[in-house]
Amino acid sequence: MAGGDNGDSSGRKHTQEFNSWVAWLETMDIEDLKEYGKANGKMFSSEMRAAFKRALDQKKQQQQPQPQPQPKRKKRRTTLSPILGAVLKFHKDDGR
Repeated sequence: MAGGDNGDSSGRKHTQEFNSWVAWLETMDIEDLKEYGKANGKMFSSEMRAAFKRALDQKKQQQQPQPQPQPKRKKRRTTLSPILGAVLKFHKDDGR
C-alpha cells in the first residue's frame, strides 16, 4: 500500500508543478512567451505543448482589439416574381 500512496503523492506533486508552470506562462507577455517557446520547445511534453499553445493563443486574442459589431441593417426586399409584382401593382392602382 505504501507504494500506491507514494505514487499518488508524486502525481499530485506533478500536477501542482504543472499548474504553477501554466500560471507562470500566463503571467508572461507575448514576446517573452514566444522567445521561451523557441528556446525550450524541444523539451515540452505533449501536455506542456498543448498548455503552451493555449497560453499563446490567449495572449494573441488579448492583444487583438475586438471588432465592433456592425448594426444590423434592415434587408431590402428583393424583386418579386413578375406575375406577383404585376398583381400587386394592379391592386395598388385599384385603390385610387
